[in-house]
Amino acid sequence: MDRIREAVTRARSAQPKAGETIAKTGGAVRFQSSSPIDPGAFKEVRCDFEKFPAHRIISNEQDPVLASYRILRTRVLQKMEAEGLKTLAIVSPNSGAGKTVTAINLAIAIASKSGTRVMLVDLDFYRPSIARYLGVQDAPSILDFFEGKMSLQDVTVRPDLPDMLLAANERVSRRGAGHLTSPKADELLDRGVKEFGAQIMIFDLSPILGCDDSIAFLPKVDCALMIAASGNTRESDLRDAMRLVGKTKLIGTVLNKAPAGSLTPTYYY
Repeated sequence: MDRIREAVTRARSAQPKAGETIAKTGGAVRFQSSSPIDPGAFKEVRCDFEKFPAHRIISNEQDPVLASYRILRTRVLQKMEAEGLKTLAIVSPNSGAGKTVTAINLAIAIASKSGTRVMLVDLDFYRPSIARYLGVQDAPSILDFFEGKMSLQDVTVRPDLPDMLLAANERVSRRGAGHLTSPKADELLDRGVKEFGAQIMIFDLSPILGCDDSIAFLPKVDCALMIAASGNTRESDLRDAMRLVGKTKLIGTVLNKAPAGSLTPTYYY
């Protein structure tokens, strides 16, 4: 049994740990102890681990790409922890860059690190894919929360992965920008950290040049990670996308789909 699945077994039997919340005063970030909601209060869902390889989701310790995501995890955590950042948007200029795969694998890698709870949220309302990639069946939709049909806690589930919460979606919406600038978006960000105990929240957003959803939501998050793909992302599109990130802190750029023999992602800071 690989270490990820061993961690799943340990997580199921472990007692919930107290987390941290943050309070921002005059631009400063201060950490305050709190007791987040017991993970057992969230509905548990099962991932289909057999489908992981088909979607390039890592579940095997022998996967050579695992080292690359561990490096990415360490670099991202170093940046975020140094500045007290809690919310991370994963964006790309266009589709096909691998942002959803990066969001999932990064979330798994971070959550596998002891004591770091991650909340992964699918906010790509044009091509929602996280639930499908994980093989999660019948997960509630984050859109039901934005539309006022369900509470945030009711649409948040606990997959059988180490210390992770998931707000998934399988429905398409053309009202994404409206949802992502609404008070519901602020509630999502606030409660995810303060009540759900997420040390890191990761948001998979729509391609930044494809619609205005990402542009609408980016000012609300602490930082963003840009995903580009070798042979797929044009340099001009990457420049345009980085410009549209605006004042949101860009902590790095990942080059995906590099030629064989170059497994470690390239970073630009």
